[in-house]
Amino acid sequence: MRAWTVDADDIRVAEDFDDALLHRTPEIDAFLTPERDDKFIVIGTKGFGKTLLLKAKRILYQRDGQAACLPNGSLLDKPIGDKIFSRESIAFFEASPLPWAKVWLAAIALATLKHADALDGLRVNARLHALVSDRNLHGVIDHFVRLLDFSPGDLQRCATETDGHLVPRLRALNAPIAIFIDGIDEYFNKHVEQMPVNPSVTGELSPNVWYHAQLGLVEVAYQLRRINHHLKVFAAIRKEAYARLPARTAMVQQYRGSAVDIVYSPESLREIFVNNVRLLKPERMVHPERVRHHPLEAFLGRASVTDTYTREEEDAFEYVCRHTLLRPRDLMTIGDRVAALRPDERREEHRLKEAVNQAATEIAQEYLNEIAPYVGELGLDRLFENLPAPVLTRAEVDVVSAELGIGANGATDPIHALYRVGLLGYVQHDRVRGEWRQRFLRPGEATLETDGPLPRATHYLVHPVLGEVIARANPAFAQRADRVNVVGYDRPWREPEGTVHDPATTRTCCVLMADVHRFAALMRAGTDAPVRAALEDAVQRWSPPGAVVETRGGDAALIAADDPVALAQTARHLMDHVYQAPGQPRLRIALHHGEVQTRPGENELEMMIVGGDAVLCAARVEPVVEPGQIWATEEFRQQFLQRPSLWRTTPLVPPGGGEQFNVKKPGSNEPDFWVRLYRLES
Repeated sequence: MRAWTVDADDIRVAEDFDDALLHRTPEIDAFLTPERDDKFIVIGTKGFGKTLLLKAKRILYQRDGQAACLPNGSLLDKPIGDKIFSRESIAFFEASPLPWAKVWLAAIALATLKHADALDGLRVNARLHALVSDRNLHGVIDHFVRLLDFSPGDLQRCATETDGHLVPRLRALNAPIAIFIDGIDEYFNKHVEQMPVNPSVTGELSPNVWYHAQLGLVEVAYQLRRINHHLKVFAAIRKEAYARLPARTAMVQQYRGSAVDIVYSPESLREIFVNNVRLLKPERMVHPERVRHHPLEAFLGRASVTDTYTREEEDAFEYVCRHTLLRPRDLMTIGDRVAALRPDERREEHRLKEAVNQAATEIAQEYLNEIAPYVGELGLDRLFENLPAPVLTRAEVDVVSAELGIGANGATDPIHALYRVGLLGYVQHDRVRGEWRQRFLRPGEATLETDGPLPRATHYLVHPVLGEVIARANPAFAQRADRVNVVGYDRPWREPEGTVHDPATTRTCCVLMADVHRFAALMRAGTDAPVRAALEDAVQRWSPPGAVVETRGGDAALIAADDPVALAQTARHLMDHVYQAPGQPRLRIALHHGEVQTRPGENELEMMIVGGDAVLCAARVEPVVEPGQIWATEEFRQQFLQRPSLWRTTPLVPPGGGEQFNVKKPGSNEPDFWVRLYRLES
């Protein structure tokens, strides 16, 4: 492999692979460890190296002779072209991942049993028998594509005979077989492109096809491990699709434990960049004598650069990194562009910056093209023309929204879409560091929805990769660069002089109140410490962006956030995460919508929840919730139903009958407190 290899498709055979370029995080190292196969789903968004990691696993399997590997003749089984669906087929496949799971199971069973020569004497229906007897079909994808041509009725019959005839033969296999599948997202890309095209050309389209085809494969790969431990299916899945699992199945914890989520820290990205630098010849270096001990300085020509507007000195690699989306592919793009400069050109700081910014513009344009299918027609050109500056106050965001007519007549929200895809950040208080930091979502970190509230913040930040893209359409944009802050991932935020924070505010939002059931018994048994740690970790990990969060006494949590669906998902994650602690403790979780009062904390850098009717209501509802369940009030439900989701709300009946619960505090002189309650189920 040469330095700055962007596309893993360049690795066609095992001899093309260079293990030195594969950065091993602890999770990736566990995935590639020969004796471990508990991780078999590779998840990540585009540019994170899913294909490279899957090929590395395949090559290691081949080298160690651990198992017979499919497909034959190539490293990964990957479909090409695309599939035309009829209206009848779309109605069948868009409903859920279940039909896809049946197709995947049949395709994997056929390919595996053919490879093992274990299909003799099989008696099945004519359509399935035609696949069995077709000697031109070998791999999983060969059979998968042909099965998609079947009518829904034929597929149902094939599924029945797969369960009755093929699966028993799979159970009997006693020789290890490993199957490697990639590219399913690309095969169904047209279903999320949402372009006005004629069905006679494309067939019927549905975005759910893109999601469900991948989720069905995840479910089958997991189930096959339980059928026969000799049969292993390794697959690459887009993170945007995998993010829908919590809304589809109660087994999300088990599936998550079977997946390796490709996420690289800044330190890991630095090492990936350095590994590629070391592949360059000495004559390509600015300071070849420094390449052994200081490879980045040897290549870039300097250890730091100076920001044009703030005059702040910045580490040279951090400058490179903040002009990416923290994807290895982006670093390869910038590295290749910088390496194209002659060493004497690269020595000049302004030439180095020009090369980095040109590459960043390429990254931005490619990424905008990548996300266009998933966020629809948003009118980003109009948004870019109206953005006044790289750093925006909340008031400026509201003005831009009004100018674009966002929210009027069903207009979509390009500002929120930029936030969801990681191109618009915001200022958030970091509780660990005790300071304000800049926060951007990473690509794939959020599901790709185009509408919803932005996190509440004083300032919003346009990602540096968009700088030149926007400046071309809006020259005034670049003239208002921030003179105090350098914008970038997790960089500190300094308030301009004269900024005054409101000491207390009242807002209307959603509230989550959670409590560990029978926590006193855990304390008496001395087993409360891991439960406290699990709850604290879950709250920090799963709280929605921009939420105001509190944990109380180690056994309770209070979260205020704007997005009801995100808060419901947080509730599910909290429930699952805490249940993994010793003793399998169960939470009671109440959700409400109403007024919440917040104010800055003692150091005036963090927000605290200090009261409000919504907090009082949630506190009264939570004690009546059944352990292990999530209950919501009518007020929360009304907000919840305004957003698309796969959750169900089931009306609850009080013990004494009727429609409303009296959640007045027992034994108090409070007036009666009547509420309608619903159980949330995913």
